[in-house]
Order: sequence, then C-alpha cells, then structure tokens
Amino acid sequence: MANHRNDKEDLLIAAKLELTNRFILTEGMNRFYARETFRIYHKKWKSKVLLVGVLALGAGILGILSLPGWFKIAGIIILIAGLYFIFMSQFGYLFGAHMSYKNLQEELGTPPEMCVRFYPAFFSVQTKGKPLNFYYKQITKRLEYSEMSILIIGNGNTVMHGQIIDKSAMEPKDLQKYFDVLERAGVLPE
Repeated sequence: MANHRNDKEDLLIAAKLELTNRFILTEGMNRFYARETFRIYHKKWKSKVLLVGVLALGAGILGILSLPGWFKIAGIIILIAGLYFIFMSQFGYLFGAHMSYKNLQEELGTPPEMCVRFYPAFFSVQTKGKPLNFYYKQITKRLEYSEMSILIIGNGNTVMHGQIIDKSAMEPKDLQKYFDVLERAGVLPE
C-alpha cells in the first residue's frame, strides 16, 4: 500500500521553484521585525498598558508624598510598578524578540540560517523538520522596507507566522521577480 501525501506535499513536488531567499537571520533583523509587528498589532494593548502605568505612577507619587513613615514603601512599590508598565508599553517587544531569537537558534542552529523558497502558489520555509508551507492567499500583510520585507500571516490582532525576507539574498539576484511573484498572487504592499 502506497503512502498517501497531503495536498501541500503534492503541490510542493509538482511546483516550479521560482526564487530562493537564503540568509543568516541577525538579532538586529529579528528585533526590527518584532518592533514593527508590535507597533502594528499591539496598538490597543500598548495604550491600555501605558494608561495603567501612568495611573500607577501618579498613585505612587501621591503615596510617597502623602503617606506617613513606613507606608511610603507602598507608594514606592506602586511607583516602580508604574515605571515598569510604561516601559513595557513602549519596549515590551524587546523581551519577545530576544526569546524568539533564542528559540530560532535552538531550532536552526547558531547563527540561524533562514531559507524561504517561492513557488507559483505558495512559499515554503525550511526548518529542521518538515518545511512550513503557506499559500500566498494566507498573507494578511506585506510590509516593505529598504533592506527587508515582512510577510505576515495572521488574523485580526494576531500574528500566526511572520516571515522576514532579506532583499539582498534573492537567488536569482532579481528583486523584481520577487515583487512579480507576490503581486501576481495578489499580495500587495501596505
């Protein structure tokens, strides 16, 4: 009895490879990706956490100024919590970026080498296990920057997969072909 493959595996075997994007993912690239996705997808979260931080900061200052003796410690603790929330509302992505980069190093090696292959109907991300395949119609945002692109697969306020594309690492060295593949599939930049 023959082994049965799923549709994506059949598509991968039958598909014509159009482009390959192979590059070393630096921590700076990963941090840039995290900052941009944090800026876009966490607007409501950022504003709520900032509000909590400002309120806690105000309550902490009020507690330090108005509470007697040892009770000022409660004001100091609330003030520190307010500063923490304000910091996290603006720079919370740094912790997530650090953790995701560590996970990529564990999965792909140090330094993590990314390999993204573009086919007519989907792109494939090489991992140590099976490749991750995504149809272009699953891409919800395409962000273009001078040195990289970010392809986001998500829904609403959640990033299910974000793929960094290093524009200088295209094989063949034809950046216009990359744009053509995405635009032919209806994936337009923001």
